[in-house]
Amino acid sequence: MGTSVAAPSGRPKRLLSIDGGGLLGLIPAEALIEVEKQLDDITERPAPLCDRFDLIGGTSTGAILAAGLSLGLKAAQLRDFYLKFGKEIFTKCFFLTRIWHSYPSEPLVNHLKDVFGADTTLGSELLRTNVLIVTKNATQGTTWFFNNNKKGKYYSVNSKLPLWQIVRASTSAPTYFPPQPITIPDAAGKPQDYEFVDGGVSTYNNPSLQLFLEATDPAYGFGWPAGPDKLLLLSLGTGFNTVSIPPGGAAHFNVLDWARYTIKELMGDSNLQQNILMHMIGAKPTGAISPASAVASVPGNPNAGSLDAISAVADKLLTYQRITIGLTRERLDNLGLRDIDPIKVREMDAADQILNMQRVGQAVAKEQVRMAPLKQFFAQTL
Repeated sequence: MGTSVAAPSGRPKRLLSIDGGGLLGLIPAEALIEVEKQLDDITERPAPLCDRFDLIGGTSTGAILAAGLSLGLKAAQLRDFYLKFGKEIFTKCFFLTRIWHSYPSEPLVNHLKDVFGADTTLGSELLRTNVLIVTKNATQGTTWFFNNNKKGKYYSVNSKLPLWQIVRASTSAPTYFPPQPITIPDAAGKPQDYEFVDGGVSTYNNPSLQLFLEATDPAYGFGWPAGPDKLLLLSLGTGFNTVSIPPGGAAHFNVLDWARYTIKELMGDSNLQQNILMHMIGAKPTGAISPASAVASVPGNPNAGSLDAISAVADKLLTYQRITIGLTRERLDNLGLRDIDPIKVREMDAADQILNMQRVGQAVAKEQVRMAPLKQFFAQTL
């Protein structure tokens, strides 16, 4: 499939959304392996997920997965990206450099170039489906959505940008990695220098709602029809939890402590909000695992148990399935992962927890990935 080629008319459109979350990208990576396997079984033929989905979007670590899938990589290859390179990417900088950021960008840049190709651009025909990558333009203070839709307003300019550079921009979490500079021509063709940071530093760490808008709003160039039988959105999370501070602890937080706390809280709150909004407009497929129990598993969450009522709202605009997990002691115990420390495994840069993150992902995939209730969306394949 060439860049931005429309799906055959008459069949439902399929969207895939992947959250940000650093090394916790292993959770959706394992879910993707199971999604791929089940769809191969349902359709009775093997195919990469770029041939199954019409638009794949991601933020931060989700951008790595989205870009890789769109290039035709198998889900297991992307899982192995984290297993092989995770510890190297999250190796601390020289002490004095850590005043600005904890980790150097060079290892991540080198591996992104190796996997995606140093010369592969956003407009490359190597991309076999439509891809959306969420970034934050720190220079302008605005969220930017890079995509390879030829009908998009900024395609003629953005299509020439290296894919690795856009993905690197989406993964530039403040305090973790340095910003990513990108030079982009303005409307008059004059080069403009910008610095980009992690797309998760916005309300789009879970990019599901933006994918829905990109797919259905004619202003974005697709204009695909909405409806629970016409549009499927599968959303993969990287886990969530509340960020608590013991009484008296907040008074001793320094600037770096508050910076990291704010980033985590922003990601958590925006993910919850996006998920609630998507359940308001999206119908839950029959036989799917209810995410309400996952939300309720977070102690003190004021929205616990609210998704069942929200899902009862009529006039749905799509079919929506969310796969994620609350990284709490209770949930890990329920999955038989009693030896995993939920406090350690929820840190996005915990390189010493990579194998445990993988185990959590495998357990989530086994518990929640159910493609059979969605098989009508995949009866016709590109």
